[in-house]
Amino acid sequence: MSSDVSRWITTTEAAQRLGVKRATLYAYVSRGQLHSERRSGQQESLFDRGEIDALASSARPAGAPQPVLRFRSVATAVSAQRDGDLFYRGVPLTQVATLGLDRAAALVMGDADSVPSDLPGVNPAVAQAIASLSLERRMPVAVQALASADPFGPDTDPPRIRSTALALVPRAVALLGGSDADLTGDPSSSTTDRLTRITMHALGGRPGSPAELEVLRVMLIALLDHGLTASTVAARVAASTRAGVHDCLCAAYAAMAGPLHGAAPAAAHGLLAFEGSAKDAVAESFRRHGDVPGFGHFLYPEGDPRADLVLEALAGMTGTTRLRRRMTQVAEVVEDRTGRHPNVDLAGAAVLHALDLPPAAGEVFFQIARSFGVAAHVIEEYAEQPLRWRGREATG
Repeated sequence: MSSDVSRWITTTEAAQRLGVKRATLYAYVSRGQLHSERRSGQQESLFDRGEIDALASSARPAGAPQPVLRFRSVATAVSAQRDGDLFYRGVPLTQVATLGLDRAAALVMGDADSVPSDLPGVNPAVAQAIASLSLERRMPVAVQALASADPFGPDTDPPRIRSTALALVPRAVALLGGSDADLTGDPSSSTTDRLTRITMHALGGRPGSPAELEVLRVMLIALLDHGLTASTVAARVAASTRAGVHDCLCAAYAAMAGPLHGAAPAAAHGLLAFEGSAKDAVAESFRRHGDVPGFGHFLYPEGDPRADLVLEALAGMTGTTRLRRRMTQVAEVVEDRTGRHPNVDLAGAAVLHALDLPPAAGEVFFQIARSFGVAAHVIEEYAEQPLRWRGREATG
């Protein structure tokens, strides 16, 4: 067997990449379409990654430098949804939520022991210019400003990307508020306190109480990753060209800007702010959006575990009784009419109200938290064949 470990993948991953059952995979072996090998101490058979990707490919267009993969062949180990629950690297979300935000982010990126790297600063005038932009536009510009000062930005080494992301995100969030200074306060405070406090300061202009920071921490952990979403795929496409992590993050932010993705909490925010009855609010939402934002998810027909986690944290925050009563009333109307349950967008909208943040901050929640998950997917994509994300025109 070749000593190139990255060439070989397990039976489970091979089946995932092909979108078939293990029995079908073994049938391919018996027909000679694939071959497998066993290694001493290895529980599963190993398959050649190149053979698997070639079998998963569509017909190869003339002149194509690499096999053209169907999307179904894309697999990820960053997160998974099983039986109505969300897992980060195989760890249930509820368990990850007991960690500090820095540890949770490092776990999602594949190494819980990663530490932030040192990054160069940016010109104070640049920081002030970033703060003058619309709130939802600041994160992409902040990341690019930091990229311009980072000579190692294009590095594709996984440990470097992890340490860069852990340092980059807090620095970019600080720039949202117009400062590249260290806003940690007590130097003995944890990274979790630092990032949540910087976020609260950048979005709300105030430090935030311990209860507010706790709700924000849980919200960000709930949004760290959600598999192969539109924004993650956009980042992976960029990574397949071997773009640096900063540019891949900005590709993800562009996809998040859509009202059906990262900007969805803004619409749900209006639902909770409506001054009429819950029925009137839902009716107005149908008239305005043709649907009720903040409810339903095809992966969680019985309820979004991310929403449950965030709303449970919100219940422990004083002064939210009226808000939670409003959510309950709206949820009852929506469930009676559509059968759908609250999703993470409604939970995000509720956090915006509880922390007295503007609607646009809901998209920034996604940008900040999902940056770590995107970095994890970028690391995965760098291990794949370059330029594999190429479409094929329909024939016939």
